[in-house]
Amino acid sequence: MTHAQHRPVVLLVEDDPHVRAMLLDSLTGEGFSTLQAANGREGLALFQANGADAVVTDILMPEMEGLQFIKALRALAPDLPVIAISGGAVHLSPGCNLELASMFGATHVMQKPLNIDDLVTTLRNCLAG
Repeated sequence: MTHAQHRPVVLLVEDDPHVRAMLLDSLTGEGFSTLQAANGREGLALFQANGADAVVTDILMPEMEGLQFIKALRALAPDLPVIAISGGAVHLSPGCNLELASMFGATHVMQKPLNIDDLVTTLRNCLAG
């Protein structure tokens, strides 16, 4: 019997339960193992307990928002691939949030609504590099 191939672990941090469920289904279907959190504080605790090969995080969330989360991750894992996603907010365009995410250390930024194929390709490219 052969050993199972390592499935890359993606930590998904997204406060919208519907978006989180859709992304989890998609990533699992594409061969990734997933951990999930509803905000940056949960995400940080999960990362510290379990680690991850890559992170996909929303920016605007309760408890600990994405920019704080990315900054905290960078202190723990400077080379970890981090993909920031955002749909914007009342007074901020998604582009503004994503530009800030890049400044805080996100490896890649993507605007919501997400193209799942683009997200999967970006994750695979990050993990292959």
